[in-house]
Amino acid sequence: MAFNVLTIDPHSSKISFSVKKLGLLTISGTIADFNGEVFFPKEALADANFNVCVSPSTIDTGTAKRDEHLKSKDFFFVNEYPKICFQSNSVQSEAGGYKAIGDLTMLGVTREVSIPFTFSDEFFVGQFAINRSDFKLGEKFPAFIVGKTIQITIKCKITLP
Repeated sequence: MAFNVLTIDPHSSKISFSVKKLGLLTISGTIADFNGEVFFPKEALADANFNVCVSPSTIDTGTAKRDEHLKSKDFFFVNEYPKICFQSNSVQSEAGGYKAIGDLTMLGVTREVSIPFTFSDEFFVGQFAINRSDFKLGEKFPAFIVGKTIQITIKCKITLP
């Protein structure tokens, strides 16, 4: 059976995040620009592959001044590191869905992450969390000011090339 490489439809997809600020407030936002390819044969998960990059220069928290600060050297340093990328190493079936395990590269740091997800009606939906200090993201800000854990939600629609 032949499988097609699928592309992400950025107009029907969304990547969002949230993080605590001052221990009480939750700051939420989105990253609008992302692309990638997905090879997802459900019948042959050993062959599955995700290769996705996002552009933090399109970060939007609803506050322009905060967005500019997030793009600066203090956080995402978009002039030096214009992409955040995920490359899967394996995809596994698990209760209620799947799990992609792979390398997330941000700010020149690569760490292995596990992303549980479901796939239905041409949509991949996943949620996972990262510790921002693992990637040196906003490292000069203590956890009380900007929480260490960043929750990430991915909803990606795929299309045939």
